[in-house]
Amino acid sequence: MKNLLLLALVLLTITNSLAQKKLDFRIGRTREIVCPAPDFSSPFVHSYVAPPEEFLQKLNKQARVEADKSKFIVTYINFPENAKAAFQRAVDIWQSIIVSDVPIRITASWESLGSNVLGSAYSASVYRDYAGAQYALTWYPIALAEKMAHSNLNGDNPDIFARFNSDFTWYYGIDGNTPTNRADLVSVVLHEIGHGLGFYGSLRQATSDATLGVITDGGIPMIYDIFAESTAGQRLLNTSVFKNPSVELKTQLTGGNLYLNSPTILANNDSLRARIFAPSTYQESSSYSHLDESSYRRGTINALMTPQIANGEVTHNPGPITLALFNDMGWVGSSIIHKKIKDSEDNTKAISFNTKVYGDMGFDSTSVKLFYTLGDITKDKPIQVPMNRVGKSNEYTYVLPASATDRTISYYFSAVDSQKKTFSTPAQAPGTLENLTYYKFKIGSDTTKPVLDYTHNLSLIRTSDVEVSLPELLAYDNIDIDTAYVEYLIDGKAQPAFALKRINQAELASGALAYAFSGKFTFTNGLLKGGEKIQYRIVVKDKSKARNTTYSPASGYYEFNVQKILAPVSTYVTNFENVPADDFYTKGFGLAQPSGFTSKAMHSEHPYKDGTEFAFTDTNPDDKYSNFTFNLQKPIILRSDTAKIYFDEVVLVEPGEDGVSFATGGVPNRNFFDYVIVEGSKDGGATWKWFQDGWDSNANPTWNAAWNASLDSKGNSLTNGTQAMFKAREIDMLKSGNFKAGDQVLIRFRLLTDAAAYGWGWAIDNLNIQGPNPNAPKVIVLGPEFDETQLVNVSPNPSTNGQFLLKASFEKPVSQIKLNVIDMTGKEIASNQYEVTGTQFSQVIDLSKQASGTYILRMLVGDKFFVKKLISYH
Repeated sequence: MKNLLLLALVLLTITNSLAQKKLDFRIGRTREIVCPAPDFSSPFVHSYVAPPEEFLQKLNKQARVEADKSKFIVTYINFPENAKAAFQRAVDIWQSIIVSDVPIRITASWESLGSNVLGSAYSASVYRDYAGAQYALTWYPIALAEKMAHSNLNGDNPDIFARFNSDFTWYYGIDGNTPTNRADLVSVVLHEIGHGLGFYGSLRQATSDATLGVITDGGIPMIYDIFAESTAGQRLLNTSVFKNPSVELKTQLTGGNLYLNSPTILANNDSLRARIFAPSTYQESSSYSHLDESSYRRGTINALMTPQIANGEVTHNPGPITLALFNDMGWVGSSIIHKKIKDSEDNTKAISFNTKVYGDMGFDSTSVKLFYTLGDITKDKPIQVPMNRVGKSNEYTYVLPASATDRTISYYFSAVDSQKKTFSTPAQAPGTLENLTYYKFKIGSDTTKPVLDYTHNLSLIRTSDVEVSLPELLAYDNIDIDTAYVEYLIDGKAQPAFALKRINQAELASGALAYAFSGKFTFTNGLLKGGEKIQYRIVVKDKSKARNTTYSPASGYYEFNVQKILAPVSTYVTNFENVPADDFYTKGFGLAQPSGFTSKAMHSEHPYKDGTEFAFTDTNPDDKYSNFTFNLQKPIILRSDTAKIYFDEVVLVEPGEDGVSFATGGVPNRNFFDYVIVEGSKDGGATWKWFQDGWDSNANPTWNAAWNASLDSKGNSLTNGTQAMFKAREIDMLKSGNFKAGDQVLIRFRLLTDAAAYGWGWAIDNLNIQGPNPNAPKVIVLGPEFDETQLVNVSPNPSTNGQFLLKASFEKPVSQIKLNVIDMTGKEIASNQYEVTGTQFSQVIDLSKQASGTYILRMLVGDKFFVKKLISYH
């Protein structure tokens, strides 16, 4: 899986909900870095690197025990009890060396990850341009951002997600005595936590070039990227040398000569840069985000963060290179923390500038200063004033008197650390980027409208739904929100508006206020008949004198529909050339004949959209998905004998990880990624159940090859579907056991998309539900005149005891024969499959326990059916 933004200082609910907004300096789930499985076929060579001295001192009962420098809180999902001690040992090692006054939360999952992966990890989110950051326009992993901001930015949400493969044989001990053909769990956990703390970058390969930074934000780099350079010492972020994206970046990524360079790395690595893993064949989720394997071999102090653990390798120490990199990324440093002053229309009050100053290595308590200007700070020389220390605390303040005139004030702060280095907030102040390299606020008339964050995910409701909840609304304003309400129409007729309820609020680092609102539609019983279209928009007004107003959507209305269920039918067959408008409800699908196709079919959008509507889990609300569907609005009355769906399809949908099954315990595996599926509902659409497991481009080699033929820098497939890619599919609606003959079942076709890679999508043609099998084997009906010399013989026929001897001869050897017997009502009496060797077959058909009468014998051989009538009198 491949791969905005809030900096709220309080209130978890809002920080969870404000994913996907660049305004708020936050991105959800980042790149997942993978640790491949060891090669157990290689010779077993035991090696051991002991934990760091800081941790060993904690184990020494004779030594003065120091408190942990940080606190990690682990939530285990499906983790075996005997594995938790090893996990905790890795946590204890990191706690002894990583400095943070904010708890670091890890969610650790024990799950099947296929055959080639030991584990993986990723930062739950990244933040930029918060108070305390060292670099502007730079993404920091959430755990590091919280340490530097000295604030819990995401409440009780996880900071790091880590997954470990339940399919592997692990060593759970903590003593380092790992036996052959087992992976040391302490080492792997220590490694994965290292990635979650920030050991990963953004450089990645596309088809013909490589890209650095988060492209959706214009190429903003990760903090790790700041220190990456070529063998010639050229920083990869230097766009005068390496355009972004470019072939030159790809050459660096696969050239084997990339390095990490920082002052502390040089000081702790004999004045040498640290070599990055950059193999000639790019390895997704591994290249660039590890130390070089050949430079830092097993048994050496810096081996932990190399890409692969060897057979017998045990490393319980992050190593000086990793710790030096972390030091310069910000795990050791100084911060000035300030809550930006918000706009106001009240010019009668004095303005208080307040800060807190932190220094891991100390700072000059007399050096804290405020720089401000009433003009343009990018052009005018700012006024410089010393901040007043509050007692002996780390708090500082300065008061600017009130003024009767409207004012716009720009400002920043600076101080000097114990190494005589100046640090500031915002990062890299003074600069030219408003609210990034300097702060700005206004005292006077407000004309700024509220900013809304809302994801419309309503699509289809039932006539029995009397209450329909809206997705949560987030509203930001530089002063405050006054009212929020919903205006709506049913089939074009205006309905009474209803208010939204404020459920939470938070203050952003930008100084704006953010509010969460909830609300619901209420329909009287019997109001909705089916087929109605409901349109709505959200209206939000602020508390300014002008009552500035924002609408969502900015123009027009959101829409959703009321399900219209038609009369049930036994069969439904269409080639989509002339389909009645009411037959299907569609979302993200439509009838179309794109270039490369010879007739109309039901197509998803091409390409389909990334998922944005729903969270996969409550623990990671930024990991989103969407459902796109087309629903047959005629219930199908299931039959006992031919409850089949036949159709032709093209599926260019993101393939899941190698070896990952669609579902475990009835729950789709997250690493199956995007998929398509056909489902049924026998309760009018209230609940849906699978007819069979979902599938993706891996279901057919043609589709898989097409998906991978052309990928962009973000892993999106650029290949278009064609008529030649259609493949037939058959679905048995009774096979899952969720449905039985006689059920009246609504049928829907669903495409689920996550928030990562996307592609061309799904097309369906020649839909046939419980109609004649379009791909039926050739049937040969055998008459009563056959004798012993012919291909198939049944004797005696009629039978007076209900037993028949079937004999068959074939021109070529066969391997398998299937026999079944049905009565004249179509009910199956018997069914058996036989393994055959050679060209001869004989079998007794025993109907002595059945009533006298006429039966049909069917024999399937390869792609041919042989059918014979049996008459029994007994």
